[in-house]
Amino acid sequence: MERFAGFRTAAVRRFGAAGAWAYDQWERLNEAFFGSGCIVGEIIWEKALQAKRLGYYAPGKNRIGLSRHLMRPLYPAGVLSWGFRHLNRKLAADILLHEMIHQHIHQTGGWNGENSHNNDRFVREVNRIAKLMGLPIKAAVIGKTGTCSQVRSDARGYLSAAALYDFPYSVREPGYYATCTQRPG
Repeated sequence: MERFAGFRTAAVRRFGAAGAWAYDQWERLNEAFFGSGCIVGEIIWEKALQAKRLGYYAPGKNRIGLSRHLMRPLYPAGVLSWGFRHLNRKLAADILLHEMIHQHIHQTGGWNGENSHNNDRFVREVNRIAKLMGLPIKAAVIGKTGTCSQVRSDARGYLSAAALYDFPYSVREPGYYATCTQRPG
């Protein structure tokens, strides 16, 4: 608990209310989805992340980075080329949860597979967490014959590679993020 408080205090000093919010969410998500099994690390808000990245997990530093774009409540249509119009607490929490899946996998033995998303452990976590969230989806490791946007087997109901890589925000109902325009912090 002392480490958590130290990280949270540093984040509040550096990022204000958004820093406090990130650690409060991390703690809530850690309890709800990982049985408080993730080991706390630094959570930072960065000005610019690469292309479509709204977050990342750096295993060597046990750091989660979140895009400062998530702090803004609403963008006009078309401003963000990757399609998110409503950036808010709901989306920021989903991005944080996604990065915590990577954190949990790394802290419990890592992964073997094509990449950090398309592997057995990530897929198992997606399926487990989707069930806890009441999301009617299923994921499977995608063979090397497909492309990122190709659907593995629509008839069987599996997520596409793109949807797997962007879980859980890729599987939310239309309008889910539009119901919350309050920014993190």
